[in-house]
Amino acid sequence: MGLKRILVWLWRIRRCRGFGVQSPWAYGMVRYVINEHWPYYAYEPLRRTFPGVDAVTRRLCELCLRLANRVRPSAALLHGVDGRVFGSYVTAGCRCTACCSDVGECARKYDGGAVMAVIAPGQGFADAYGSVVKMAADGSAVILVGIHGDKAMRRLWREVVARQEGVVTFDLYYCGLVCFDAKRYKQNYIINF
Repeated sequence: MGLKRILVWLWRIRRCRGFGVQSPWAYGMVRYVINEHWPYYAYEPLRRTFPGVDAVTRRLCELCLRLANRVRPSAALLHGVDGRVFGSYVTAGCRCTACCSDVGECARKYDGGAVMAVIAPGQGFADAYGSVVKMAADGSAVILVGIHGDKAMRRLWREVVARQEGVVTFDLYYCGLVCFDAKRYKQNYIINF
C-alpha cells in the first residue's frame, strides 16, 4: 500500500495545494478544507481514541472533520463506513450534527439546512446517494469513498461528474467530494490529496 500511495501522489503532484484552480471558492476548499495541513484541535484526542485506524481511513476521517466544520450540517449520513469512527470525527467538526447510518433516520433528523454524507461502496450505496441528493440544499456535501476501486462506484462517480447539475466535484483519488451549490458552474477538479 505504501508504494501505491507514493505513486498516486507523484502522479498528481501538479495538482496539490490548489495550483491551477481559478475559482476563489474552489481554491478555498482545496487549501483550507481538502489539503489543510495544520493540526485541528481534535486530531490528537481522536487519534488516541481510535489507534488502530489505517492511514488512508484516518485522512478521510480528518477530511470529514474539516468538511463538517465548514458545512455545519444538521444531519450526516454515514453509509457503509464505520459509524463510530467517522461519526466521532464529524461531530468533532460540528457538535450539533446528528449522525445516522440509515437514510430514513437521516431524513427525520434533517432540518432543511445543509446535509453531509459519507458513502462507501456496498449494498444500497447508489440508493443512499440518490436519497441524499433529494434532500441536499446549497452548501451540502457528499464524500464518495473508493471512487476508483469498485466498478459500480466508478460508474456512479462518472455519472455524477458528467450529468448531475448544480454540483462541483473534487476527485481526491481515494474519495470523491461532491459539493452542492446551484449558483456555481459545474466543474470537476482533480486534486492531490
